[in-house]
Amino acid sequence: MFQRFHRHSIVIARTSKAVHYGHSHHGLSTPIFMKALSTHSQSGGYKNPRSEKFSMTKIVGTIGPVSESPDMTQKLVDEGLRIMRINFSHAEHSEALQRIHNLRACRGVHSESQNTFNLRAVLLDTKGPEIRTGKMKNGKKVLLETGKEIILTNNKEFQDQGTAERIYITYPHLVNTVKSGDTVLLSDGLIRLNAIHVDKAKNEIRCVIKNTEELGNTKGVNLPGLKVDLPALSEKDKVDLMFGVQHDVDFIAASFIRKPSDVIEIREFVQSQMSKHWPADHPAPKIISKIENLEGIQNFDQILEVSNGIMVARGDLGVEVPLQKVLTYQKSMVEKCNAIGKPVIVATQMLESMIQNPRPTRAEVSDVGNAVLDGADAVMLSGECANGKYPVESVRTMMTVIKEADELLETHYHEYEWTPAENDVESVASSVVKTAHEMKAKLMIVLTDTGRTAQMIAKYRPTVPVMCFTPSCKIGRQLQIHRGLYPVVPANQASRPTAAEAIKEAKRMGWLVSKDRVVLLSSDSLSDDLGRQVVMRVAEVA
Repeated sequence: MFQRFHRHSIVIARTSKAVHYGHSHHGLSTPIFMKALSTHSQSGGYKNPRSEKFSMTKIVGTIGPVSESPDMTQKLVDEGLRIMRINFSHAEHSEALQRIHNLRACRGVHSESQNTFNLRAVLLDTKGPEIRTGKMKNGKKVLLETGKEIILTNNKEFQDQGTAERIYITYPHLVNTVKSGDTVLLSDGLIRLNAIHVDKAKNEIRCVIKNTEELGNTKGVNLPGLKVDLPALSEKDKVDLMFGVQHDVDFIAASFIRKPSDVIEIREFVQSQMSKHWPADHPAPKIISKIENLEGIQNFDQILEVSNGIMVARGDLGVEVPLQKVLTYQKSMVEKCNAIGKPVIVATQMLESMIQNPRPTRAEVSDVGNAVLDGADAVMLSGECANGKYPVESVRTMMTVIKEADELLETHYHEYEWTPAENDVESVASSVVKTAHEMKAKLMIVLTDTGRTAQMIAKYRPTVPVMCFTPSCKIGRQLQIHRGLYPVVPANQASRPTAAEAIKEAKRMGWLVSKDRVVLLSSDSLSDDLGRQVVMRVAEVA
């Protein structure tokens, strides 16, 4: 079936060094980028027999009322949706369960038959701890006018009696957090107040209204730049996480993460629920920390260390920090995630205009493309496919833009700098990526039980798809978040496929044709004394 013309058995050595490809400092140098612009249209880039169904950078899509039907979910999967996001700020458990069932009933692009394990992942996005206004008197909106004063209070007497002169705020530590001169934002940033007097005895803050706007019931409140004393998990979050664990979601997007202890608390709660539903060796959901406030930015390095991945949640972040800083923070977070090989999702308003329009703005196209070029593992759609008019077109458009940016990276791939490998697996992973590039391989194949080797390969930003054969559907789904990885669960889950069987399957699926080169990586047990060896093979398809 295939003819092996090179075979390298690589026994791990701790003194090995690895070359870091892709984003060393995570930005194309100006000469290379300009060369890319001048030659891109002629080069064509990497082409794969199934390229119309695959992109190196992944798409996360929010499923909502307009996209939750089985037929619509299948269409989104066909267009390239890899991870379904369910927003638990809005979704009821019954709705979420139906959406999960619909996704798992879809046909996957790795299989043309009906397959309940199609390796599309589910991401549970928590509502998170939040601060809100109370309700307005009689439930009607009130008009807040520039220059007038308003009282913010914790007195529950006003919980549903809000007026233009006084409104209730749910945050119990309000008067201990806000000082005279601080800014308070209402209605997710639409209304700005300046605090002018704090009365701790009355539990009130007197503010000046800085812009005229209507205020409705239970609107979001932001305290930009202030350290807020909120729990990592609300009671609603705990109930939602119990639901998520029971139904085997793959990722938890933890909202409003401010410090590493928040992540640890959430993980401990999730682990406490795992034993109630799953055997000890069943993988728990991965924790994706959403960075959406200044405190999260300030503690980012420590948060990243304890997280499985990061979501750059630009919506609330753009309310909490000056808008122009969002660009700086986004690039910095993506760079740091790339540097240690943890996945990063760039989210919010990527194709926002497509909620109403069949085509995006030019600026939105550039936004998506630049996120890919910066090194995002995935980009996310929110309202565009949850409640917009054009959910299928939104995913299709995003796929088109992603593939263009992917091709730009693939065509003009080059070494950035040598960096020491952090561990044995990284030494081998970087060597495999380098070999695949130099041999002009069409595909990389990884045989993995835990997914760790595949994740390390993704860190070194391969230029061709990485087909990951794993016996675990859960591990396969969790690999979906990494750039370039294409997980496959063999039909016979009881045993790992041989190299020949893996290449045969890749050929059957259309990823390989005769004369293509493929790089294959697997680990094999030697003995109790020697442990395992990692074996790299370079083969040509017959």
